[in-house]
Amino acid sequence: MSKYLALQIHPDNHGLNNGAVLGASLHDVLTRLKAQPHLYPTIDVSYSPIQPLVAPVILNLPANGFRLRFDGREQRLRLIEVLDFGKTQLSYKNIDLLKLSEERTTAAGQTSQHGPPFRHVYNRLMGPTFPGEYLAPNETSDHQSGLYVLSYPGIAFTFPLQHSAWSPKADFVSLLSSTAAAPAKSLAIFNGPSWHEARQDLFTRPCPNPRSLALSMKGKEFQPDEIELVNIFGGGMVELARRSSPFRIVLGETTPQDLVAELGPPDAIYRKNDHRLSIHKTRRREQRTSHGSYGASPAQSENFLDADHSSAHTTTDDSDEEEDTDQRDDDQSHSTAKCFYNYFHHGFDVFISYPSNPSPHFPNFNPLSHPTTTSRAMDQLVATKVILHGNVPGSYPFNRHRRSEWMIDPDSAGTSTILDSETPFTTLSNALRNVWKGNYGSEEAEKATQNAIVLDRDWGDSPGSSYEVLEGWEDGEKTQKRGISTQEGSGSGTTQIFGFPGMLFEVLKNDTRCTDDLYTSQQQTRRGKPEFVLHDGPPFANGPLHLGHALNKILKDITCRFQLALGEKRINYVPGWDCHGLPIEIKAIEQAVKPITSHDVSTCPIEIRTAAHSLAMDAYSNQKTSFRRWGIMADWDNAWKTMDKDFELRQLQVFSSMVKKGLIKRRFKPVHWSPSSRTALAEAELEYREDHKSTAAYIQYPMNFQVNDEVATVGLLIWTTTPWTLPANKAIAINNNWEYWLVKSRKHGHVVIAKSALPEAEEYLEEGFEIIQMIHGKYLASKEYFDPIDLKHRGGKAKPRPILHADFVSPTTGTGLVHVAPGHGMDDYDLCLKHGITAFTPVDDAGCFYNLLLPRGLHDELNGKAVLDQGTEAVLELYSSVGALVKRNSFIHKYPYDWRTKQPLIIRATEQWFADISQIQAEALESLGGVQFVPDTGRDRLKSFVANRKEWCISRQRAWGVPIPALYKEDNGEAVLTVESVDHIISQIRSRGMGTWWSDEDTDPRWVAPSLRTRYGNSRFRRVKDTLDVWFDSGTSWTQMTKVRDNTTCAPADVYLEGTDQHRGWFQSSLLTYIAHHDQQNRAPFKKLITHGFVLDSVGRKMSKSIGNVISPDEIMSGTLLPLGKNKRPEAMGADALRLWVAMSDYTSDVKVNLAVLQNVHTQLRKYRNTFKFTLGVLRDFEGPTAVKPEALQIPHRMALLQIRHTFRKVHAYYSNGDYSKALSEINRYVMNDLSGFYIESVRDVLYLDQGDVRRQAQYTLLIIHQCLQMMLAPLTPSFIEEVWDYSPAYVKETYPHPLQMMWTDLQKKLDKFSDSRLAEDMLALSRALAAINTAQETARSKDLMGSGVTCYVRLEVKTSGSEGSTARSCFDRYLPDLAMLFAVSAVEIDGGRTSPVHGLDTEWMASSDFDIEGTKVTAHVYKPSKAKCIRCWRYLAPPDAPKDMALCDRCETVVGQLTLTNPELFESEPKATTAG
Repeated sequence: MSKYLALQIHPDNHGLNNGAVLGASLHDVLTRLKAQPHLYPTIDVSYSPIQPLVAPVILNLPANGFRLRFDGREQRLRLIEVLDFGKTQLSYKNIDLLKLSEERTTAAGQTSQHGPPFRHVYNRLMGPTFPGEYLAPNETSDHQSGLYVLSYPGIAFTFPLQHSAWSPKADFVSLLSSTAAAPAKSLAIFNGPSWHEARQDLFTRPCPNPRSLALSMKGKEFQPDEIELVNIFGGGMVELARRSSPFRIVLGETTPQDLVAELGPPDAIYRKNDHRLSIHKTRRREQRTSHGSYGASPAQSENFLDADHSSAHTTTDDSDEEEDTDQRDDDQSHSTAKCFYNYFHHGFDVFISYPSNPSPHFPNFNPLSHPTTTSRAMDQLVATKVILHGNVPGSYPFNRHRRSEWMIDPDSAGTSTILDSETPFTTLSNALRNVWKGNYGSEEAEKATQNAIVLDRDWGDSPGSSYEVLEGWEDGEKTQKRGISTQEGSGSGTTQIFGFPGMLFEVLKNDTRCTDDLYTSQQQTRRGKPEFVLHDGPPFANGPLHLGHALNKILKDITCRFQLALGEKRINYVPGWDCHGLPIEIKAIEQAVKPITSHDVSTCPIEIRTAAHSLAMDAYSNQKTSFRRWGIMADWDNAWKTMDKDFELRQLQVFSSMVKKGLIKRRFKPVHWSPSSRTALAEAELEYREDHKSTAAYIQYPMNFQVNDEVATVGLLIWTTTPWTLPANKAIAINNNWEYWLVKSRKHGHVVIAKSALPEAEEYLEEGFEIIQMIHGKYLASKEYFDPIDLKHRGGKAKPRPILHADFVSPTTGTGLVHVAPGHGMDDYDLCLKHGITAFTPVDDAGCFYNLLLPRGLHDELNGKAVLDQGTEAVLELYSSVGALVKRNSFIHKYPYDWRTKQPLIIRATEQWFADISQIQAEALESLGGVQFVPDTGRDRLKSFVANRKEWCISRQRAWGVPIPALYKEDNGEAVLTVESVDHIISQIRSRGMGTWWSDEDTDPRWVAPSLRTRYGNSRFRRVKDTLDVWFDSGTSWTQMTKVRDNTTCAPADVYLEGTDQHRGWFQSSLLTYIAHHDQQNRAPFKKLITHGFVLDSVGRKMSKSIGNVISPDEIMSGTLLPLGKNKRPEAMGADALRLWVAMSDYTSDVKVNLAVLQNVHTQLRKYRNTFKFTLGVLRDFEGPTAVKPEALQIPHRMALLQIRHTFRKVHAYYSNGDYSKALSEINRYVMNDLSGFYIESVRDVLYLDQGDVRRQAQYTLLIIHQCLQMMLAPLTPSFIEEVWDYSPAYVKETYPHPLQMMWTDLQKKLDKFSDSRLAEDMLALSRALAAINTAQETARSKDLMGSGVTCYVRLEVKTSGSEGSTARSCFDRYLPDLAMLFAVSAVEIDGGRTSPVHGLDTEWMASSDFDIEGTKVTAHVYKPSKAKCIRCWRYLAPPDAPKDMALCDRCETVVGQLTLTNPELFESEPKATTAG
């Protein structure tokens, strides 16, 4: 059975036989593809988050070689593209387009991409056609070939054609049949007579095919009766427009039978108890506002705050959503009858239930225009809600339904503007507000009714992702934010709900105010101020982003935002991307136009570079979109890429300056070589595995030596872990200062071994040696030996090899004699270079033995064998055959691997270009003295990497990169590199483009500088095709910080911030290139260097797809990793959750992420949300800060301001030190303990029940706390703070600056005005008293003696003795009038007596707790109140003899009396108090 998916092409039916039919809806196609994961294992959906309904939605099937394009408006399939013919067996009329072989693969292990040749298409498949269209290559492209589009009705093929062969006068059949043309690169299926005609309006023309594949199977003449448009008339009336007569749904009247009769059975039915029903949550209807007026009553306007009043001592859930109580309130029959009729293929759902109140009509609605025909039967199941799915990409329902297009009838709404599913929500919202404005009593009533408090992030100014037509009006407090999880991981993850009478809009917004707009604003308003430069370490433009990216980018953003808040500098943060490199090139090889069967990039660099550029651009675009979704404030419009022409030219200028200083050299020496990548690698490109398995061997080399007055052959015993290097042996190294022994072995004769190594050798070889004599190392170093293979084949003509002294010979491992192969070892190379021995390596680029270089006698046995596999075995067999193999074994050890391909490396001598680091090493190390390191351990780490590096191999044998601007003399291969030749090459690239370096003939004279012609006469030169190390690319990115030309100075960045692995990578390469370029500057390119750890899973493992422990940023944003919320859906938290996870992590070490951590993030975000909902609700009716005299504030308010002042200072200090996790921890402590646990508990009663100045003092205090919390959280959760600002009262926006633009110093000065040293000292005593009271209350509660704090009185008993206790007593006396509020109890009194029990205390129960103040013992007694409970405030301060239903305390009596006069409508015939709630 073939391993390939087999599909038939049907251009006449516009598609493929797998369900991909032109005109089909995105929902229909996805449903069918996802049902076959074995055939379509990977489905990637991409779209434009900026213009989701304008740009196409793209469905990529990389495993199958397809790409499907849907228009954004209707989300219908418009174009099918085959991009890789080697992944699916395609046929047309039962003729294969290309016969796929089961074995035919590329070197990368992927199927070939090239398609059918022209003659097969023209002669066998499709037949003759008219001439097509030639598309010339882009002038800036590296590609030498254009594309010829051969078009037929509904189908087109593209054939690469060499541009030099193209002529408009030539016969296209002859051209495409010649060798200048390659097989088909791609195939397109479209709707139209030809590609030339169809492409103009491909995504906008009417589509004749049905949206549903099931309907398209009924034949060409079938006309689908699909819903094309939904007209909305208000009053619960919608009309479904279709080819046949329209069908009208009237909420409260249309029955399920009507729906089935007109639309057919629903695609699915979800009933009340089905957990999926909660996607469309049914809310309580008992608390609806009156339909006569759409304003909210005072009581209702309080309810929507949904504040969290829980203290730190309770277990109250922080949730801001209430349980759905319909099931509890309805009887069983009603509950089970409710259901949703899901019409996926029509794009809407209908909720079936028993009718309730009718939906309100538009104010200008004319009932005669749309009369209803039936009356409401309250006991009959009817349609009560219609949900139209706009399916904006990124919203939760995206891909769950087909897209529904709707329009609000302008005559019914009384609007002159068309309002439909493509109208931006701001336009839609403003128009509808204008329609309904006459029905609201005030602006506040309008906001209350429209559910103005929905605190979560907004994205986009795009149309709503869903629109609900409702019966009646749903209560604002129940219309809570619903977290939205994205199906494909590409959306923002959150939406927001807005409402109007009878309508709900779920909106996906794209708000750039706190990112792009803020960055632009500060650049303009702070012009002239010094800059704070955070230079971006460029992420690699390859593949999707992971949590490491999130950790890095968000840390940078927090750093910039805090600097912005300091107000002293203008932020300069320009993102960058590293676009060259091996991973992209490997993908490009797989996707090249012509099949590449090897890694020899010199044969097809243009194709590789073209494909690589496209891949990098796609990754750059996708990553950039994700970064912006994370709320990163940056100069995105000027983002740089290492493949930009300007960047490459600046990089080459740095290279030129290094040539001028003599730092660039070419040498034949060992380097780390990757056989899998076929290129040299630098140390920074290696990773080490601890579990590598190698074969080690004891080998003896023969040497003539005098034994017992006779010359005999003895063996020099060496131990090697790389037996494959034995054919390259040139010497044996020993230590002159050691003692060596000549010993006799029963099995192997006379052997020389170091004295220190003898015990280990005897144990390993399992025999005892007879010691013959001692040989001093100096004597041994004067001798020579022979290679046993060479000796066998040459006999007396075999060349002797030297024994050399070397300090690197270890006394702890091996035998004390080291086999030296200068072509395969760094130390070996240096040793042989000193003695004039040339390096030699018989291994080719693929890591296989090479026949032409093998020593005599090894050709046939070793040629073509991989040195790390069969080559090792073959070498050992050869040495065993001549008796030189003493013993072999396998062992596990640490070994270097290619960090990209994850394959082992070898050490191999090749000709490479090197940067001489030794000349600038001292200056580089000295420059680090002025750098601040966070953490400080980074200093020694970076210094060690620089100090241990003498040379830097900067050349790579790849095509995708910046070329090394050097030439070779063609006659002798001599490398030519001068300042003049480099500058000439740079000028050619500047004028003619980088691609010409690869496309020109190898010996094109235009690349030769005039000075070389003068010097070398008529010599011909060819260009070097090596590229610069990618670390040289990114290492020169400091040139982007300013316009650097020649040797002009580039000021250092304020901060470099990257992962700790960059000490050997980007930090080091940036430092070295910066020092090398600048003359005697002696400073690093960074003033402060911050490093963070890696992201690990819960057990400390690195995240890996193979392990299955990878968590994506989108999963955190969407909330899909957490348990489902109360509505049985993932509770999406957006980018703020991702940012909080970063902020709470101690980034100076490795960061773990698991479910518990994410749950903590979720809890924190909910707590902040509820806190701000509470403060906004409190501040809504505040008259402004001028209404309060700060000096008159009561003690609880003054204490609260001291607490926030203390917290504000600590958080500022943590931010300044980069301790973001400590800053967040301090904010959390304050919110939980000081704010919720103390202050809100103290003033809740005042806020709900007091009036006048008493309440205004609490509002004034909470206004300051509100501002401080915004300021402290702004760097961490800017989108959330932007939301809070949106719903701030008008006086706040008019009086204060935006929290994201507020200065820390301004707010700190305001807080400093509330400094009170006496109160600060007394707060310790008051806090201890409060803690003791809470302890006593818990004791009473454990015995069921009391409930809330107001159900008790408190007496503080101070144990006085002479002057003792006077401090404690005076402290309590000072604040006695405010202690009841402070402690949140009904009453407090002070008892200074010296006896116990408490004097005059007659109570049924009492609980006590002791505490200490400056050595004075104080007891807090809580006991049963003696007065009655006030039915308004619930405090026990009402007269004991008052009737229970009329008991009011003095305060509430006064307030109720005032309300009787000011709001008489609240009362009936006599004042009637309402209960607290």
